[in-house]
Amino acid sequence: MLDKVNGIRELDFSNVGTLVFAGGGNRCWWQAGALRYLLEQGMRLPAQLVGTSAGAAVAASFLTESADTALQACLRLYASNPKIFDWSALPTLKLKFAHQHVYPAWVDAFLNAGTFATLRHSASRLTVALTRPARFLGMGGSVAAGTLAYLVDKYLWNSIHPRLPRLLGLRQDFMVLNDCVDIEAAQSLLIAAASAPPIMLARPIGGRHAIDGGYTDNAPIPPQSEMEQSNTLVMLTRHYPKLPLQFTWMGRMYWQPSQRIPVSTWDCTPKTTVREAYDLGMRDSARTLSACSFR
Repeated sequence: MLDKVNGIRELDFSNVGTLVFAGGGNRCWWQAGALRYLLEQGMRLPAQLVGTSAGAAVAASFLTESADTALQACLRLYASNPKIFDWSALPTLKLKFAHQHVYPAWVDAFLNAGTFATLRHSASRLTVALTRPARFLGMGGSVAAGTLAYLVDKYLWNSIHPRLPRLLGLRQDFMVLNDCVDIEAAQSLLIAAASAPPIMLARPIGGRHAIDGGYTDNAPIPPQSEMEQSNTLVMLTRHYPKLPLQFTWMGRMYWQPSQRIPVSTWDCTPKTTVREAYDLGMRDSARTLSACSFR
């Protein structure tokens, strides 16, 4: 699968300069649980955070309110949402997915007018990864190409950082959430980074449409981070059984869940096992910390 992968016996969190939050929908609650446990034990957030899709939103929650605020908002919104798709709109040829109102409401629960100043003045800066559609494919073709690339990478190549999306013309773009001029721009950036048409529609960001950053790379690495890749820790949301739980590759450190995260990626109804994903992160973090050092 990957060449020159080395297992890590002890992760030194005090040496992490860049923390990357991979996307993955509800699987990102594993990241929230894992990081919350570390912070409760005295770890500090590094100066540079990077994320895409729901991973970027989870990262943002640590810079505004807290992961617990985001978790409670998610549970509340899911509890009041009985179904994913509104079939009544089908005769009008309009696809209405619950995510189109649930996700923005969730983001607003922790990133809003009352917390925007906290984000702007945070000591940690959050870089959000977006996907720009391929010009020759258009929006529909780009979504199809990104989906195809995801399936190929997941079931055939089993890679972490895919090359196929870029070969098909998709491009990843990076914007700093802390630099947004107002709360509307900040919320739009987070929502666009998780937009997977038709479930969630593309949004114009910086004068161009943007979609889920995971269409290009689910574990985004900005070019500027290449200078510090030995200090970069990537929190994955997929479980790779053939790889160690913590390992180094391409000069970076990676941390994956101890098992497949027990939650549906896209479900947003009362039966969604968000708490189980969160609790797995807490347990994995506790086990990892028992063999690691940090300050």
